[in-house]
Amino acid sequence: MNQYDNLTSPIKIALIGRPNVGKSSLFNRLTRSRKALVDYSPGLTRDRRYAKITWNGRPIEIIDTGGIVGEDAEDSLSGLIRHQSLMAINQADVLILLVDAQEGLMPGDSEILDTVRSLGKPFVLAANKVDNPAMEALALDFFRLGVDSVKPVSAIHNRGIREMMDTAIDRVASRAREVQDGPGYVTTPGHTEDDKIRLAIIGRPNVGKSSLLNALVGESRMVVADMPGTTRDAVDTLLKRDGGPDIILTDTAGIRRRAKVREKIEKFSVLKAIEAIKTCDIALVVLDASEGITDQDKRLIGYTQEHTRGCITIFNKWDLVQGETGLIRLRQEELRRAKRFAPHAPHINISALTGKGIKRIIPLAERIYADFSFNVGTGRLNRLLRQAILKRSPPIHQGHHLKLYYTTQVATRPPAFTIFANYPDQIPEHYKRYLSNFFRREMGIEFTPVRLFFKERERKNRHSVL
Repeated sequence: MNQYDNLTSPIKIALIGRPNVGKSSLFNRLTRSRKALVDYSPGLTRDRRYAKITWNGRPIEIIDTGGIVGEDAEDSLSGLIRHQSLMAINQADVLILLVDAQEGLMPGDSEILDTVRSLGKPFVLAANKVDNPAMEALALDFFRLGVDSVKPVSAIHNRGIREMMDTAIDRVASRAREVQDGPGYVTTPGHTEDDKIRLAIIGRPNVGKSSLLNALVGESRMVVADMPGTTRDAVDTLLKRDGGPDIILTDTAGIRRRAKVREKIEKFSVLKAIEAIKTCDIALVVLDASEGITDQDKRLIGYTQEHTRGCITIFNKWDLVQGETGLIRLRQEELRRAKRFAPHAPHINISALTGKGIKRIIPLAERIYADFSFNVGTGRLNRLLRQAILKRSPPIHQGHHLKLYYTTQVATRPPAFTIFANYPDQIPEHYKRYLSNFFRREMGIEFTPVRLFFKERERKNRHSVL
């Protein structure tokens, strides 16, 4: 038995190769998801993305990477992508080097394999796009690389995937037997997803979202370049912490107005970013202090409220407006108007470039998460409802005397309450907002949205809480 026979931390498998050989398609096949955008444009995956799966009872972490180009690439962004891919190679226990069987052996394939061999990493060479048995002969071309085996696979058609994965895991186990200290990862029990706080970093293009993530993580995990649209997909980064819950940070593509989104990839990116808002606990809405708040920024704040997520608004690049008294007053007024329907969302001014204000974000997110996860007993909740009614009675609406009978909490993250009433469909919006604000204030959960549902109670034996 070796240390891989009883794993509690996953084996890390990195998918590497030239651009557009099908790494994201393979990632989607392995994770049975659409977490990675897939398109026939080369260079789509620019950052590392991670997903955990179980393979034959073993925990596996799949790392998808951008396409590796030569060290002498003139494109500075390509150089950054290469750097990200090399970081993934260093993290991985085994590599799956993907090549394109239909294109045949290319010079870039040889260069990548030379890099892998120089690092001494175990690897599996997989020839992708072998879509049927008649095409398997195409994989023979890659034996010219001096490898002992080539696995013909098709990520799209699910051919050869099981044999490829079994071989990759076997090579990790073989390396563990050869190297006494093993691959270097710890086998301590991990946290469950419920132990982690999910933060989504959202904002318009080029406001500094990836720079903020790097500052929070303290590691150059994301590709950061001084150009809009660098991050096209939503990418998760796990921030492991001592003395506090782990944080899952999701960096998203910049969101433009839908009318201005022309390129198909950008449409997908918008959907990914909105999906990140839906699935996060707290959205960090990054604003550009040097440019001010736009209508699109207001829409982003609105998305967080539409999907009832916790929210922190963040003015990045605050160092560019410091000392400009008039400009600071203008930004504060813009912010006040933008947050008219999200008064519970706190605000921080930062500079991701200098690090100013960064240390305040995680502690504030923890406080919001505590409010977001709040649970209250039914007795206290109904006493608060009585107090709210005594302070401001439900209005007469269209000739009906509205009555609220009792309430119960039905969910957390965010806190959600069902209130039973005689005419639930006729309770006006302003009174619903009053109740939400009253509950937030009296329960001490002022940093979270609150959801209220109104339901009609059976008419017989009906009693008001008053």
